[in-house]
Amino acid sequence: MTLLRLLAWSALAVAALPAGRAAAQEPTKLPQTPRTNAITEFRDGRGIDKTQLKAAQTDFANFAKYYADLVSHPLIHKAAQDPGLKQDANGREIPNVDSMIKDLGRFLLDPNPAVRTSSDDPRPKVRDWNADYIRELGAAFDSALKPLVETHPERVVRVNAARLYAAVCTTGANAHWPTVTAWVANPNTPTEIKYYALQAAANLLDAYDVFDYRSRRHAFTVEPRSAANKQIGELVAAVQACVTNPNALVPLTDGKVENATTDQLQVVGFVRRQAIKTLGRCRFVTLPGPTGAPIYPAHTLARVCVSDPALVPAPGPADCGEAVIGLCNMAPVVNGTPVKGYNGDAVAEAVAAGIITFAGPRASNPLDRSLPWRGYAMRMNDAFRNWRPLFDPLYDPSFATKFEAQLTPKPVADIVARVQTSILAPMDKVDASGKPDLAARVDIEGMKAFLKQLQSNPKRSNELIIGVPATALPRVEAK
Repeated sequence: MTLLRLLAWSALAVAALPAGRAAAQEPTKLPQTPRTNAITEFRDGRGIDKTQLKAAQTDFANFAKYYADLVSHPLIHKAAQDPGLKQDANGREIPNVDSMIKDLGRFLLDPNPAVRTSSDDPRPKVRDWNADYIRELGAAFDSALKPLVETHPERVVRVNAARLYAAVCTTGANAHWPTVTAWVANPNTPTEIKYYALQAAANLLDAYDVFDYRSRRHAFTVEPRSAANKQIGELVAAVQACVTNPNALVPLTDGKVENATTDQLQVVGFVRRQAIKTLGRCRFVTLPGPTGAPIYPAHTLARVCVSDPALVPAPGPADCGEAVIGLCNMAPVVNGTPVKGYNGDAVAEAVAAGIITFAGPRASNPLDRSLPWRGYAMRMNDAFRNWRPLFDPLYDPSFATKFEAQLTPKPVADIVARVQTSILAPMDKVDASGKPDLAARVDIEGMKAFLKQLQSNPKRSNELIIGVPATALPRVEAK
């Protein structure tokens, strides 16, 4: 099945969707662009005074309504199908969803300690005084876009609105969490919507708590803290289900994966890869689940890395690559306390297995083009560089290079060094013409030997969290 056919099957190629019944808008004229002075002032200010709140909410609502009206306008999807249609009746350029997202990005504040105030100021650009802006903008966009995604009569509008909604979720605003959780958890959510809901979930999990960057907590913030943990756990659990249960992505006959058609399995694999990538945005190896009992997202990603036979279809190189990157993002420390029983050897073993599967095609054929290898090499280099600090209970992500290196388990430090030198460096190397350097060999044989070394440890445990049988991993044989 070609990628184009796959996308069309799952309705992700929205330009090819039929127009259907038009929305109740003037069909030849785009909605009037709103004034953004007030929005800009709130964005650049230090909080919203209580006396201004009601007026601010009106400004945010009007701003969000404009984008909702724009993304649902008939000209948007007509222009996507007709290259000759470039302007509306007033001569205004007709945007596409990508340009809408780019334009809207000017007004989105993404809480991330890596985004600094300036090159000589290590403090995060988005601070606690921006919390009011993030909260109110999020509430306005949730109210404006959610109905389009859930109830608009035109499929193309529902998909485009979901894309726009996912982009807004980079702020981590509270209003988005229950909405996205419901979309991801609902088995009846159309596959094309669930794909973008998973992107939205990734953006939510990427956002930090602006009140506590040091803890690396996720952005959802309410009191008591247990209520916030419950909401975060609900989203992570829903994403996990999309990794482990094909029925969460595509309705299968009698709910049985053995009844799936070849086309359905390819769609499951395509959307599941986004679920794996999304789960990798969770920043902790374990966290409270919806019921308060712990869930283990790191275990789910480790199962992908070792190609657990229970996962159908079998994880491929890209799946394992995303799982490895995600595992490197998950700290074995929560609120400054190391996770009891965390098994660094088992994690290193899973990462080694994942790297072997990921790099296999590139190692056997330097000219392989099945994946964007240099792009993956860059992302993995970043992931491995950022992994070691997470073992330091005092680590502050605002000062990413300051950590106690001796706290990194030896197997983890070893695999980081091995992957960077024998896998990623040659994968990234090109010759003078920009083509892969054939003299730079990706060496997975050394990684296979390292995996066997880990497996030969007489004290080896296959539990990711020692003492928690639910985190046991199947053994993978290094061939």
